[in-house]
Amino acid sequence: MRRLRQALTTLTLSISLPLFAQTPIGDAGPNTALDKRLDKDLQQLHYEDLEHDLANAPPGLTTDFFTGILDDRTSRFDDSIRLLTPLLSAPDTPRPRIALILGALADDNVKLFHYAEAHRLYDQLLPSYADVMSPELVKDDQDDNATLATLTNTPAQTITLNGIVDIPTHTDPLGSHTADLTLNGITTPWILDTGANISCMSESLAKQLGLTLSTSTAQTMGATGAENTLHTAILPELNIGSATLHNVVLLVLPDANLTLSLGKKKSYVIPAILGYPVFQSLGIIRFTHDHRFLAGPSLPLTGDSSPIFFDKLSPLFSVRTHNVARVFLFDSGANASQLSTPYYQEFQLELAHQKQGKSRASGAGGISTSRVYIIDTVPLQFGGRTDTLQHIAAHSNPITLLSDHYEGSLGRDSFANFESITLDFLHDRVYLGAPLPTTESK
Repeated sequence: MRRLRQALTTLTLSISLPLFAQTPIGDAGPNTALDKRLDKDLQQLHYEDLEHDLANAPPGLTTDFFTGILDDRTSRFDDSIRLLTPLLSAPDTPRPRIALILGALADDNVKLFHYAEAHRLYDQLLPSYADVMSPELVKDDQDDNATLATLTNTPAQTITLNGIVDIPTHTDPLGSHTADLTLNGITTPWILDTGANISCMSESLAKQLGLTLSTSTAQTMGATGAENTLHTAILPELNIGSATLHNVVLLVLPDANLTLSLGKKKSYVIPAILGYPVFQSLGIIRFTHDHRFLAGPSLPLTGDSSPIFFDKLSPLFSVRTHNVARVFLFDSGANASQLSTPYYQEFQLELAHQKQGKSRASGAGGISTSRVYIIDTVPLQFGGRTDTLQHIAAHSNPITLLSDHYEGSLGRDSFANFESITLDFLHDRVYLGAPLPTTESK
């Protein structure tokens, strides 16, 4: 299972479910101007435009399809299932559209922790519709389905909340933000990583905790593109401040795959990473400049905000740059933001005059380096605020086979100049806190 990580100094790891080949998905029959516009919005990840265009769309199968897909790309999982399931049996539904529907339904069920149903849907998708998907994405889906196969008898994750979660955070040797969590009397730093699509743990820690590993294995793809063999395990209970989560799924990897070099013959084994499904269950999460992590559905929200969308289990921000809304992955486990190939392709004439450097990505399966252009300043608007990132890397070549569906990824530097960043997964909005005084920002 793959997951995009564009951090310079942090692990790339976890599970993400598939994107599909860029195949036309219009209805059989007349292909109206509206159909074409909706299709373009979806293919180019212009989700705000898709919402606007759907508001003017007449009732019908086309509207149900695009609305159902958009519901999957937000947090309206039940609505997505309600709209998309009948379309599987609708007459003359094009095969590329059925592939998209099956993938979205599988994703909805993963987010609802219905692993057996998601596995069934992938079993329906892969043998019959691989020809309308790219080979890389077929392989990705096969990896995903192998992991789901280890979880078919796993009960759904649930949560018990007793007030707002408020716990301290600190920085580990990699520069990642972590929180100390205690399991079976053992306290361990967990990286708080919205970019990790499933929580994970080192094999040595899992054995120390007495967790039962799956008998079968699956695979995940790291930052370097290398496949890494994994087991799964279930945490019966995980306490995070005032919250208790039950039946938390973990990807368990060999320590060697989670060991990163610190230089001078020193290394560090990442013990555990807290991933998106946990944050989803918490409802609203906040990272603060004064090293606190807060969470819970009653967390107060103030100020302006901007939309959150999802590529399966990866949160995406709608960010305005160069006066255009573009989709960026949000990855709180990454130290630095980066720009992907689509950005380079659009602005390569301007970038030709920028200085070049090397980007180093460390992750499961090794370390990779690539040549990049270093942009002095990039203004971004999101979360109701405007910020300017400095010395940001722009990649002229794909980082991994599946990495270039977004304009880039936003790391912790994207909110370092603000009091906080808040992700509201209940209403799909992101808020940036008040700007810090210049002397405090980094």
